[in-house]
Formats: sequence, C-alpha cells, structure tokens
Amino acid sequence: MYDSFKLCCRVIAAFAVVFLVFASPAYSMTLPIHGAVLNSTETFTGKATVHFWGDGNLTLTTNKGVMCKGDFVHASQQKGSGTVTCEDGRLGTFEFVTAGFSGTGAGMIGPEHFNFRIGK
Repeated sequence: MYDSFKLCCRVIAAFAVVFLVFASPAYSMTLPIHGAVLNSTETFTGKATVHFWGDGNLTLTTNKGVMCKGDFVHASQQKGSGTVTCEDGRLGTFEFVTAGFSGTGAGMIGPEHFNFRIGK
C-alpha cells in the first residue's frame, strides 16, 4: 500500500512538472500596436506582450526606422501605464485602457504627444 502511494505521488509530481514546463508560455499573449505621433508624419507599429500577472513589454518601429522598447504594468483590469525608450534617445511615458483583447492609449515621447491602439 505504501509503495502504491509513493508511485502515485511520483506520477502526480511528474505530471505537474510537465504541465508547468509546457503551460508556462501560455501565460502571455502578444497583441499588435499601431499609432502615430500627433502633428507629425511619424507613425509606428509593433507588438505588446502581456503576461497574465499584468505586466508586459513592447517593441515598436517607426516609419522612420527608429526602434523603441518599453515596459508596462496594469494598475487595474482595464488601465495601465508604461515607459518607452527609443534608440534615437527619446524617452516617453504612456497610459492605456483595455477591454478584452483591444484598447487605446496616449502618451508623450520626448516633447511630442502620441496616440495608439492595441489589438486588431
């Protein structure tokens, strides 16, 4: 009886390890981002990877070829904020509101305002 119990515990532990190894990547989702700098011809596209615990990161490329990267956190289920750093030296902050798999946001990059949408 004790040997059966030990075997059962080992099998359950093995399934738990396999589940964690294969299921962990499923705890994030990647969504497209599209946006524009206001009063400018500069636009950008990219992607945001959101982790199920609420934080995430994003990568953007402008139509001028500048790459920007940033991080964000959700302050609630629908609202969040983040920062972005571009390879041309510009720094920015932004806030966003989401509803399901889409949302909108706005912020500052350097001295300029920008708007964006998340999702399709």
